[in-house]
Amino acid sequence: MSAPAITEHRHGRMVWFAAEHLERRGISHGFTTRSGGASRGDFSSLNFSSREGDVPARVIENWGRLETAAALPASGWALLSQVHGARVERVAAGGPSCHHRRNHAEADALATSAKGVVLGVLTADCLPVVLAVPGAGAVAVAHAGWRGTLEGVAQETVRELCAIAGAEPHEILAAIGPSIGRCCYQVGREVHEAFHERWGAAQTRRILEKSDPWRLDLQTANLIQLREAGVRSSNVAIVQLCTFCRKDLFFSYRRDGRRSGRMISFVTAAEKG
Repeated sequence: MSAPAITEHRHGRMVWFAAEHLERRGISHGFTTRSGGASRGDFSSLNFSSREGDVPARVIENWGRLETAAALPASGWALLSQVHGARVERVAAGGPSCHHRRNHAEADALATSAKGVVLGVLTADCLPVVLAVPGAGAVAVAHAGWRGTLEGVAQETVRELCAIAGAEPHEILAAIGPSIGRCCYQVGREVHEAFHERWGAAQTRRILEKSDPWRLDLQTANLIQLREAGVRSSNVAIVQLCTFCRKDLFFSYRRDGRRSGRMISFVTAAEKG
């Protein structure tokens, strides 16, 4: 069975991607691109972080543009201080987009069943994953770099979401967002050895291509982990685009360095039906 389709949304010059099967169930979510914002220069143009040197007023404008385009509540956001691990934080309430604040939960995934809360993770090569149990109005979002993938952040997020929703993994719908692809993600031998030790030879062969150096496939690694956690393959959509390759669409830390902007992946709980 083929994977669920990905749709492209436009609002003026702003572009973001979403998964059809989640939208059909009333789950508002998206994976932004760098198009349609107010930022300039290295951060052109839809950058959601001021920590790398962008003008804060322009970043605030970018948040406002997204909230308007996607009909998101400006005071409903819950964000992360991402630490490249597998900790999942439960969220009960949101607040301002507060991109510049440093008191977010130190974790790499968020989960909630609270209505009106918008969960978000910032990325610029790492892999974002959105998950939902539509019938329970429960959603989650995860940030998976190679360390988080190694630690199994996707599986931990599935467990937490099921606990919140009182659901089984096969009820979860998921979407994997754009990230740096196997084509461009070069890693050292120590990464290969760490995956081999943690996940075994079979999975490691599927996600790491032997070259000089090794190349890691974050999307396949997290898809495998979702499957192993009990999420059906037919319930997982994938935005099959490489952030490093597509400079026209995405920021990339590995390509552009410290002055790279950040995209945001977001999801909000639907009304319980």
